[in-house]
Amino acid sequence: MSNRALATDAQPAQTDAGSPPPPTGPDRRPVPLARRLALSVWFWPTAFAAVAVGWRLGSPEMWHDELVTVDVATRSTGQIRGMLANVDAVHGAYYLFMHAWTTVFGTGPIAVRLPSALAMTLATACVALAGRRLFDHRTGVAAGFVFALVPTVTRFGQETRSYAFVVLAAAAATLFLLRALERPGWLRWAAYVLAVAGIGVVNVVALTLLVGHGTAVLIHCWRTRAWWSLAWFPLAALGGVALAAPVILRGMKQAGRQISWIPDSSPWTVWEQAYGSTLLAAAVTALATIGLLTHLRRDAVARTVSATLVAVLPVPVILVASTGEINYFFSKYLLFLLPAWAVLAGSGLAVLRRTPLVAAGPVVVAALAVPGQLAMRGEYAHGWYTYPQARAFEPLSYSQAARVIEAGYEPGDGLVVGGVWWWMTEPGVRYYLPADISPRNVFQARTAAQRDELFAADCGDPASCLRDEPRLWMVLPTVTDEPLTGLSKEAAALLGERYQLAQLTHVTGMTVALLQRRG
Repeated sequence: MSNRALATDAQPAQTDAGSPPPPTGPDRRPVPLARRLALSVWFWPTAFAAVAVGWRLGSPEMWHDELVTVDVATRSTGQIRGMLANVDAVHGAYYLFMHAWTTVFGTGPIAVRLPSALAMTLATACVALAGRRLFDHRTGVAAGFVFALVPTVTRFGQETRSYAFVVLAAAAATLFLLRALERPGWLRWAAYVLAVAGIGVVNVVALTLLVGHGTAVLIHCWRTRAWWSLAWFPLAALGGVALAAPVILRGMKQAGRQISWIPDSSPWTVWEQAYGSTLLAAAVTALATIGLLTHLRRDAVARTVSATLVAVLPVPVILVASTGEINYFFSKYLLFLLPAWAVLAGSGLAVLRRTPLVAAGPVVVAALAVPGQLAMRGEYAHGWYTYPQARAFEPLSYSQAARVIEAGYEPGDGLVVGGVWWWMTEPGVRYYLPADISPRNVFQARTAAQRDELFAADCGDPASCLRDEPRLWMVLPTVTDEPLTGLSKEAAALLGERYQLAQLTHVTGMTVALLQRRG
């Protein structure tokens, strides 16, 4: 590696052969910790990322993907393992982690989103450090800020799902690989093994990053003649994949059920969605191109080509894998590429050698990111994962529905839920209801936890499950003036015969009806 790679993070390396050596001897004083932090490549981008990802952390409405996480995480470990044998094995490690987390910190919106916020903040530090090792201090700082400014980085840093951990694992794996190539040793390669295993247990698609890593290792070995890395890398990569193999194999068996719904979209549409901004997707791509073309004319050709291949090669691999029945080219599955593209974009910004110009670059990037950042902070933004394209579905306000029920609830009231299970209507409403308000779902035979599934089972004979509840609260994930049409024919006929509509309330995307027993 170059002498840049051997410098500390607080002090850039001297690349000019005529530069004087750093001062030595008893007169040299230790640098205070605060100054070391201020001069480090990672501190300011990471601090900015922490503020950005923490802004309105608990404000957006929980949406159905997040509600799945909370519902599963609050089950017993035995129930979680039972469910993973049937579905969602790819999220198993994350669910078990969140089970432990919620046991300690609870299930409030901020509490359940905080792990993702911390993961994305740490990923920012990894991006800055990787940028410095590949290029220089200036690039590392710029890369960290570019990464933190991407709307989807802070958006999925606020999501109660595993995507932030995928990004962190990918960024850490790249950083650990650079460290292992810089100064090989079993501890450094062991760190890379664990990072690769982390990628595998949270998102198997992100393992395509290994294709880019492998080519980077080949280039490094050819340039430095350090051929031992050709043995270390495949062993480490295979070791990481082997550790994640049980999750990978189980997830492949469940893929047809879980992600067969993903629609085909043009590559650029998916690329825009991966950034959460058309302008920023174009800007980062342009800056990365500038960085590539500029450094190809300098002394960093091999490192520039390596960084580009890490960022680019997974894309065609995923596209080829998506030519079958299942589409893996999905915006949320491409988030793991953002660290590598941020490093390339940072190298493009660092081409501006004057410090004021380099400082102005992130300001321009920030201005381009503003529309996406604001959209990602909206009350119902978490369900808008297709931004900047149109929403895939209308937003649902479980909190508003819960407030309607809370305001009129009486002991003995029952609950009726309509609509397909993946809207998570009942878990969503119960999430926002006070703990002392828990109406019985009158048509539910077995809960999702009892079935080792993501959804409950309804009664085969609705009349056998209905008791003498004087009132029933009906919740539907749609807006309608005819609430009974949202139920099965048998349930609708039974309720129409025994109950009459006493109250109908429309909230955002949902209908709440109160049925009063006849007579």
